[in-house]
Amino acid sequence: MSIQTISKSLQRGFTLIEVLVVITIIGILVALLIPAVQMARESARRTSCANNLRQLATAILLHEEQHKTFPTGGWGEDWVGDPEKGYGIHQPGGWIYNILAYIEQENVRLLGKGLSGQNKQQAMIQMLQTPLEIAHCPSRRLPQVYPYHGPATLKNIIPPESVAKSDYAINGTISSRKSQVTLSDIQLHGKGSSQTVMVGEKSLDAEHYNTGSGAGDLLSMYGGDSDDIRRNANGTPLSDSAAEASLGFGGPHSSGANIAYCDSSVRFVGFDEQLETE
Repeated sequence: MSIQTISKSLQRGFTLIEVLVVITIIGILVALLIPAVQMARESARRTSCANNLRQLATAILLHEEQHKTFPTGGWGEDWVGDPEKGYGIHQPGGWIYNILAYIEQENVRLLGKGLSGQNKQQAMIQMLQTPLEIAHCPSRRLPQVYPYHGPATLKNIIPPESVAKSDYAINGTISSRKSQVTLSDIQLHGKGSSQTVMVGEKSLDAEHYNTGSGAGDLLSMYGGDSDDIRRNANGTPLSDSAAEASLGFGGPHSSGANIAYCDSSVRFVGFDEQLETE
């Protein structure tokens, strides 16, 4: 081959067909890569969610060890936690409020302590508007405030328009209104620690992640016993799809939900599996 022929070949460049073939191949590779990246990210988010529940379960057990009962459910949805009321049945706040000291958030629990009147109200509003990363599944929504859709006036505060919420709920067998359940109660009269749901992802309508108006997601997570922070561990967990959301356990993941049991283990329970074994 002459030098002139080689020079002409180098100057020829790519044809339109060759360029289109290359673009098509790149498009196919990208199409194959994106799902793999999405799966890896969701796997990481699911692991982070499980870690949140492990920390919450540990905090609940620390509360039980120190106070000899699981955190009480408080006085109901018409109340929020009060730093002057201590622990146990005299505390109007629910389980999340009662474990704040065990998840390194005692400063949130103490907001309003020693104050009165408008000063205390402002401090407690600050509490209601303090989201916690540990209370949110990263596959669902960000740890920020969301619209409040409860009663306009509660027994001990006028709530703000937006409040901190939780993606996790406790088993009503463990914590309910003015409850005083012990670990011994679960071990002796229940299904046993390893088979009793403690806390898990709550079912939530996917269409209302950010509206704060979904069933069981209307109030603040620092309030007393309500469907927002307490669920019954019956049946199977449910997907967050609008058609299946309910006042039970469930989650945004593709095949199941993270659930922590009373032995502090965290398991991924499929949408076709029973939450508690017989």
